[in-house]
Amino acid sequence: GETVKNDNWVPLRGQKVWITDQKESFVQSLIYNVSDDIVETEEGNRKRDEVFPINPETQDGVPDNTMMDFLYDANLLHNLSVRYSRDEIYTYIAYILIAINPYKQLANYTEEDMWKYRKGSMGSTPPHVFAIAERAFRHMRGGRRSQSIICSGDSGAGKTETCKYLLRYMTTVAGGHGETGPDILEKRIIEANPIIEAFGNAKTGRNNNSSRFGKFVRVHFNADHKVVGADITTYLLEKARLIAQP
Repeated sequence: GETVKNDNWVPLRGQKVWITDQKESFVQSLIYNVSDDIVETEEGNRKRDEVFPINPETQDGVPDNTMMDFLYDANLLHNLSVRYSRDEIYTYIAYILIAINPYKQLANYTEEDMWKYRKGSMGSTPPHVFAIAERAFRHMRGGRRSQSIICSGDSGAGKTETCKYLLRYMTTVAGGHGETGPDILEKRIIEANPIIEAFGNAKTGRNNNSSRFGKFVRVHFNADHKVVGADITTYLLEKARLIAQP
């Protein structure tokens, strides 16, 4: 009999499906026939575990990947691609935010945008790094406990810029006063980066100024939930990859 995938899907003749592809990773193809463990498609034969269902077109570009019927790699990548083509670089997987570097400046990082996320709730506003910052800030205020946001990704993915936007949001919506106002705090925290980068950055195949270290940034709040300072700890330096200045 047919082998069921995820207990609710089997490849059938005449279906449009995702199949593995050496160049594109996944491409869409039409099934000509299904026999034993082999699926015959217009792009050639594939094993059953190399064939995946396609979600309805109405689910193309959804803001949260968990809203899709099928969550195979092909479906996730296709949804991210559709959103990226619309300059929608952020996509949720529940409370995890996927960010894809647009390699250009986008217009949705203004102070006005920040206050939209300050007033809204996660899910009521489009996916954004500001929403992640706001969720952490609300949990800190409500539970009176420290919160953590982890930014991870490949070289050139945009981790440093994402961190800057997180800090900008915190110093804007929970900024201090006077000499420790939001603009001064943000400037002091962000301008500490070049000093660290002077000792720990290197050129890579993807990034001319790639961080060769990890940073742990702590933002300090007072009892009124105002930002009063921050400190940066460099906790991992890849010395083996720093052999000479470019």
